[in-house]
Amino acid sequence: MNQYFMRFPGNRTKAVTLSYDDGNRNDLKLLSIINKYGLKCTFNLCSALLGGSSESWYLTAKEIQDNIVSAGHEVAVHTAHHKAPGLTDLTDGIKEVLEGRAELERTFGGIIKGMAYPNSGIQVFNNGFSYNDVKKYLRDLGIAYARSVGGDNDGFMLPEDWYDWRPTAHHDNPKLIEYVDKFLSLDVNSEYIGSQWPRLFYLWGHSFEYQANDNWSVLTDFCERISGREDIWYATNIEVYNYTMAYRSLMYNVDRTVVYNPTLHTVWMRADDRDYCIRSGETVSV
Repeated sequence: MNQYFMRFPGNRTKAVTLSYDDGNRNDLKLLSIINKYGLKCTFNLCSALLGGSSESWYLTAKEIQDNIVSAGHEVAVHTAHHKAPGLTDLTDGIKEVLEGRAELERTFGGIIKGMAYPNSGIQVFNNGFSYNDVKKYLRDLGIAYARSVGGDNDGFMLPEDWYDWRPTAHHDNPKLIEYVDKFLSLDVNSEYIGSQWPRLFYLWGHSFEYQANDNWSVLTDFCERISGREDIWYATNIEVYNYTMAYRSLMYNVDRTVVYNPTLHTVWMRADDRDYCIRSGETVSV
């Protein structure tokens, strides 16, 4: 009895999110493309490297506010000066994250809890401490998740460890379209009962790479293929995180036949081949 699986908002079985780093001027072209197709992106910014004018390589705070924040995309931490936690000492690593988060919040308002590791991230350590040390101070500093790299996630899994969130693929991955087709062909509700968990396609990169390689068509092709699908939720990284945490906050009776939603989110779930919508504060029999 009672195989339970999360469903994304609107009872969708799939989600798509993007993550692009550094806040360089080519992000404006990226935005013009993804906005056209209704995709959502998280932009990972170094607080000390915001542009001083419209002629600078980095976007200015006003450009970020007008084109990213106001358009419903996410701003996330990329440390203050683009320093990889694995290549700094503990004190400097903490300072880079804390200053980066604080300055972005002062500049753009709100609460910023997302992050992407710069450079080698948590793949290389030469400073005498470990990933667990980094994970601890990120949690202590109020960071909810951190995007990593280091291998394709073509099973489209949500992270088991939110401080080592592995994307599906970089946009220059030669298997990108193969992964997109695989993702789109999945009928999650028809999978074996133990495999009906929701799937996430997570694309990452740097917009200047499109410009340098003259391959903006890769992004356009990706958007054309993956956008406009009724079974897909298009979300930022933090929206995926927040919704997943809301689902995991559901409370059950011992027999798991009654579920209560204590969160402010409406949550969807599938239980024994039936779909349920559980609104904020609602108790439902399943």
